[in-house]
Amino acid sequence: MLWYPIGKSPPRRYFIANIALINVSKAFMVASFALFLSGLASVGYNVGLHVDLMTLGLLSFYFSVMYLQHPAFTNTMPKPAVSYALAAAFILGALGYAFKTPFLWLPFSALYIAIYAPGFRGQNALPNALVVAGLIALALAAEPWRLALSFPAASALSLIMRVDNSKRRKRIETWRALAFSAIYLALYFSPIQPAIAIAAIFAAFLALNGVYVSREPYSWGTIIGRALPLLSPLGLLGAPTFHFLYLGISVIMFSLCVPWFNPSVFLRRVPSWPPYLPGIAAAAAALRLVDLRPLLPLSALIYIGLGIYVAVKILREPSFPLGKPPPQ
Repeated sequence: MLWYPIGKSPPRRYFIANIALINVSKAFMVASFALFLSGLASVGYNVGLHVDLMTLGLLSFYFSVMYLQHPAFTNTMPKPAVSYALAAAFILGALGYAFKTPFLWLPFSALYIAIYAPGFRGQNALPNALVVAGLIALALAAEPWRLALSFPAASALSLIMRVDNSKRRKRIETWRALAFSAIYLALYFSPIQPAIAIAAIFAAFLALNGVYVSREPYSWGTIIGRALPLLSPLGLLGAPTFHFLYLGISVIMFSLCVPWFNPSVFLRRVPSWPPYLPGIAAAAAALRLVDLRPLLPLSALIYIGLGIYVAVKILREPSFPLGKPPPQ
């Protein structure tokens, strides 16, 4: 078996497996931070390098966030060897992307899908199905926009699906979740214009999942994040097509993943976040989408400042060490 069932495994082995999972999640969160900062610093100097660094940063970020929550999503803890094999497979996929070698994300996707198998029961099954759809898409992805629309976008939308329905105190409807996963894959692999495919996927999610509306930053922040990719067809008129997708995901990150999940990656207490955190990300996104060259460095600087602010704020919080392993 590739995992330990939660509550039914030797305590010491489970503890060691948990440490391995946390270490992998932490390593890839640090890597994503370095990739994002490097990618933002390269704005205006090397477009190809900027795109590659930001794409790999996005993949690394969502691997970190989703893997940390894997036990909650599947009621299992991957064994240490699986965690480290998955990390190695991610690095192989990243190298394949960097050196333009196709299909090297296949091992990562295959192993990750395999350990999602116990998660296809109960309410977790439906958002997990969307994550698996994203991993299927990733396995065959090569272009940067396809990589962003694969596992990262599917993960972001699966988290929104969980949170929206929890806040509405409603069960996720099976037909809606499965219909969206099918539509997502059909549009992802369709030969239509990328701008149309991106907008159609987010429109389908809006139609089938709906929107949780409140004054809290999560609500209006993720609404903005989901709305930006709907504007991708403006790329047919000369706007930066794929930035609507990338920047939409970035606003979702600062509305949901960064404030809620990133502290746990570093075993820190959740800070008290300013309510305007998603608004700053949205403002930086707007400056980039205006597509005026003088504004590009300003947008990048805002994102860099926001990233450093978040990192410092998290690391200043008290930690909650896991203690020593249970005795043999």
